[in-house]
Amino acid sequence: MNLRLLILVGLAFTQGKDLFDLDGVDELFPHDEKVEGGGDEIFLHDEKTPQPQWPPISSNRCSQSTKLKVMYGILHFETSLKKKPMTSFEIDIEWNALEFHLTENTKKHGGVYIAYTFGMKNGPGGYFGIQIHADGGQFIFSVWDADRTNKADGIKHVKKSSKLAWPMDTENCKRNCQDCGVPYLKEIGKKGFTTGTKCTKNHPSMKAGDRYKVKLECVPDQDTINTADFEGFKKVHQDVLGEVDRDVTGSVWEVKVIVVKGENQGSEIPIGTIMFESAEIGFNRLGTFDEMIGCNKCNAIYHKDTRYGPKIGGDDRSVRKPTKMYGDTKYYKSSCKKYFISGSKDETSISFESGPLTEGVTKTKTQIW
Repeated sequence: MNLRLLILVGLAFTQGKDLFDLDGVDELFPHDEKVEGGGDEIFLHDEKTPQPQWPPISSNRCSQSTKLKVMYGILHFETSLKKKPMTSFEIDIEWNALEFHLTENTKKHGGVYIAYTFGMKNGPGGYFGIQIHADGGQFIFSVWDADRTNKADGIKHVKKSSKLAWPMDTENCKRNCQDCGVPYLKEIGKKGFTTGTKCTKNHPSMKAGDRYKVKLECVPDQDTINTADFEGFKKVHQDVLGEVDRDVTGSVWEVKVIVVKGENQGSEIPIGTIMFESAEIGFNRLGTFDEMIGCNKCNAIYHKDTRYGPKIGGDDRSVRKPTKMYGDTKYYKSSCKKYFISGSKDETSISFESGPLTEGVTKTKTQIW
């Protein structure tokens, strides 16, 4: 039994009172406060853990120079992907924290996108990852046609693509006009012109504290389909370019997610399946970024996330991990200065943190381990 509790029991006996109605307790234990309860946990120290202070949000308009900027991770492998392409990918992602300004961002605007970028030699490329916001999140697998544009007189133009990224899963995946805000795509994009494929899967229960394993796999390494059997080209492709449905041969890639920690722990979530039109099998480029969703002012939102891995496969069935990890920020491109990238070589991890509660700072490209 706790020594203080023994003393109190003795006092109660001598005073003939209930344990919580004793006289002289404040004199005996001046820095404690009584709480209802029993056993050894009757007393708690009255020194409260200080709550973090949120600085005010600037009244200036949110812009490229006043918002929280993207952060990057640079992975180094003993043998580069150019010499030994990646044929599979696996990463564990943990949402450590997501907090919003208590008084000035009460509607909890904003969110975070964890993404991995990849590219195939002489073939399509894109990114996949996880987005989180106050009301849940979603998983994304998005790929661009490899040769959809050319440049003449310094101006980009669309053209027929011989290296398509085509949806094989039409439930989660759709042909999409990627980057359709640019002038040469804006009008034809409204008519259904597409430049790639985007797969999304909503996950309303996603929250800080969850952990997900994201996998990219080849299934199978060669196949042939006709685009008409999987959504097909819209009429605008024929009107603008004379581009019509045709056979496509290439490797098929699937992204899926396993819930490591969170609602329906252990469940597997299919995100999407896309054909990459190319004779190549595997990716020679891989990177990662950590980006805020929308325009978020410096003190509006705080977050931290950690990625463990990745493990990547090769065509010889080998599995390897990065040997070095670097982090980089755009510290000098914005008035927001709260960015910190850390990690552990033992855990093959990298953590990204930004916003007003961030204590460390990463200003330029830095070796994490």
